[in-house]
Amino acid sequence: MARWTGTALLCVTLLQGLRMTTTLPNGAPLSACEDMMPQHTGVMPQPGPAPYTIQVSNSAYETGVPVTVRILGPVYRGLLLKAVAPGNTSALGSWKDPPENTKFLQCSGNLQGAITHANTNLKNNETVYVWIPPSNKSSIQFMATVAELRQLYWLNVKSEMLTGSAAGTGAGLLVLLSSLLLALLYSR
Repeated sequence: MARWTGTALLCVTLLQGLRMTTTLPNGAPLSACEDMMPQHTGVMPQPGPAPYTIQVSNSAYETGVPVTVRILGPVYRGLLLKAVAPGNTSALGSWKDPPENTKFLQCSGNLQGAITHANTNLKNNETVYVWIPPSNKSSIQFMATVAELRQLYWLNVKSEMLTGSAAGTGAGLLVLLSSLLLALLYSR
C-alpha cells in the first residue's frame, strides 16, 4: 500500500508541474513563432483592439543600422516580438542585447530572431528593444503578442511599415536628418 501511495504522490506532483508550465512564465514557446499564439491553456486572445502600439525610431531602415522599438500602453508581463515582411511569418533581422526581464527566442532558425519575456516581471513604455536589420531591401513591420496578464493578451499588434534600403544609399542620412528635424520641432 505504501508503494502505491508513493507512486500516486509522484504522479500528482508531475501533473502539477505540467499544469504550471502551461502558464509559460519564462517566455513564449518555439511553436509560437509561426502564429504568435502564446499557448496559454484555456485562454483566448482578446477580440477587441489592443491597448498597445508599437513605436519605432525610424520609418525606414538600413542594413546593420539599429532601430529601436517600444511597446506603448499599459504595463505588460508577457511579450513575443519579431520583424516580418508583409504576408510572411519568418523572423527577419536580429535583436541586440535583450532588455532586463526579456530574452531571445529562436524563430525561423534565427537564434536572435525574436524577443520574449524571461519572467512575469512588469515591462513598460521605458523598455527599449533594439533590432538590427538584415541585408534586405523589402518593407518590414514589427509584430507582437502582448500579455498584460496570463488571461489577458492581444495578438497581431503591428507597427507601421518600414521601408528598407541597401547600405550606403544615403537612406541612413535621410533617416538621421528626419529624426533631427522632428527633435527640433518637438523641442519648441
